[in-house]
Amino acid sequence: MADTPETEAWDFGRGRAGYVWRSAAPKAKLLLAHGYGEYAERYLEHYHRLIPHLVALGFDVHAFDLEGHGRSDGARGVADVHRAVEDHIAARAALAAEGLAVFLFGHSLGGLVTAASVARSPAGAAGVVLSAPAILVEPGGALKAVAGLVSLVAPGARLTPPIAPESLSRIEAEVAAYRADPMICLLPPPARLGATAIAVSEDGWRRYEDWRAPVLVVHGAKDTATPAAGSERFFGMIRASDKTLQVFPEGYHELLNDLDRDEALALILGWLEARRPR
Repeated sequence: MADTPETEAWDFGRGRAGYVWRSAAPKAKLLLAHGYGEYAERYLEHYHRLIPHLVALGFDVHAFDLEGHGRSDGARGVADVHRAVEDHIAARAALAAEGLAVFLFGHSLGGLVTAASVARSPAGAAGVVLSAPAILVEPGGALKAVAGLVSLVAPGARLTPPIAPESLSRIEAEVAAYRADPMICLLPPPARLGATAIAVSEDGWRRYEDWRAPVLVVHGAKDTATPAAGSERFFGMIRASDKTLQVFPEGYHELLNDLDRDEALALILGWLEARRPR
């Protein structure tokens, strides 16, 4: 089992709670983007200890908590996804200035943020891993209009049901840990997040045809939080010569916390190691 690396503060100039976990012999950087309601440090002990495994593989792992998430300021869960993409682009620029190749990992909402960041600013993305990315946001016309209006006057209003923790994993202990974690926001996504996610998603679909960055996409076919159809559509649209899509037939939303976690982790680590500088 990989040792748990020390958590250091990381300031990339955007006022978010930022973190870095350093490798003893770094060969590349990786920027990790978490999902809705959670926070970056969750990837230390959950997600099959993804951060310790990445550090052991020679990556300095950097991450930040989205606005309204984790240790970042803001009403819980009330993030502006446009601003999150801007934060992500700024974080990538800060890492690129340090001279090592920069890889990206984004899960769920973090997958949308990561994909939109690369679609808008592709330079310097050495490789991208998208885990159950929330790139296909297709609300009904009425909900879309209402979300946009409400986000202006009551950005914290909750218009949709909460995410059911039992839909995230088939492992009871992971579901229980999610429910019991005081740093997780169990409330439904707020109007501001919903409206801005819709806008960022729509903008992404206008740009993905020009995608060239190497990319691995992993998704669970039984994911009810973000549809696997979005990953399949994205994979079919992009023009990258180096692209891989793996859909796990029985997988739920958090693949690295689910029954397929050994296979999913091995796939992600193997893909990154094959593309990481030696």
